[in-house]
Amino acid sequence: MADLFKDILSAEESLFANEMALDFDYLPKEVPHREGQQHYLADCIKLLLAGRMGKNILITGEPGIGKTATIQWVLREMEEKGLDESAKPVYINCWKKDTAHKIVMEICSQLGYKWVQNRNTDELFKEIANILNKKSAVIVLDEVDKLEDEQIIYQLLEDIYRKCIFLITNYREWLTELDARVRSRLTPETVDFKKYTLAETSDILRRRAKAAFVPGVWDEEGLDIVSQKAHELGDMRYGLFLLRESGNIAEKKASRKIKKEHAEQAINKLSEFSLKKDSDFDDEEKVMIKIIKENPGKTSTEIHEIFKKYSNKAYRTFHRKLKALEEAGVLKIETDFAATGGHVSRVRLKK
Repeated sequence: MADLFKDILSAEESLFANEMALDFDYLPKEVPHREGQQHYLADCIKLLLAGRMGKNILITGEPGIGKTATIQWVLREMEEKGLDESAKPVYINCWKKDTAHKIVMEICSQLGYKWVQNRNTDELFKEIANILNKKSAVIVLDEVDKLEDEQIIYQLLEDIYRKCIFLITNYREWLTELDARVRSRLTPETVDFKKYTLAETSDILRRRAKAAFVPGVWDEEGLDIVSQKAHELGDMRYGLFLLRESGNIAEKKASRKIKKEHAEQAINKLSEFSLKKDSDFDDEEKVMIKIIKENPGKTSTEIHEIFKKYSNKAYRTFHRKLKALEEAGVLKIETDFAATGGHVSRVRLKK
């Protein structure tokens, strides 16, 4: 009988030292090559700490280039220095909390306010305002373009007195689509994150590899290939996947080195990779994925018609969710020629 576990490294021989350092949500001790943005956002918060009004900032840029990590690093610095006693940091991921009620409930949780049962959104928002207005607040709405209702932004602007509101989005045009009443009240400054250069990408991934793996296990050529591919894709999350997968492939082959060939095999598995886990998707997104799986190649309009049997979401909101699923690496939206001569968007799950 074949020995199924013949080629395997023992726990003591593992190539990984701290695999968590390769998680998307892992916040390293440093966020390199974003120092300018970190200092600028910190300067905005310093206004609050000096008893002045803060600024509203729109943080834009492509996915996977350090926007969330940068703001979370700034918030962590606040907490480590005890500054959160003067300016309360509130971080909301609008992918997961996309309605006013979900956001209000999440803020209550972060503030430790427990009397939420049988209270409506407006009642809870008043309680939040009472708590936050005793001090200052730094409010972060990450992936703000996923919000179903922009009214919550207006409420935060109107009813929280001294605050910084940081809005993070991958879409530079999001602000122009915002309700005029909210936009005129918001008047944000924009902090635009540019893509990392190849040298910066290489440096960041080498730092992560140093944190995640046993010293000396990576061949330089393998790291170069991973860095080049991550830079080509323009999203650091792919680089983290490639580091992890290269290590897994090397371990499966009982190799004590992660070589060029392992990195190349990891790159061949990119088509299987999704930037989001199943648990990250809400019920509507799961329905959308199911419909697209059952109707490959249909147009976004046709998919929306089927989706309307499950939800009354307007096409604009539906299309935002569709784009978010494309960003997450779940599906592809391809432009095609319609029989009438125009263009249509056809939707397929990624293979």
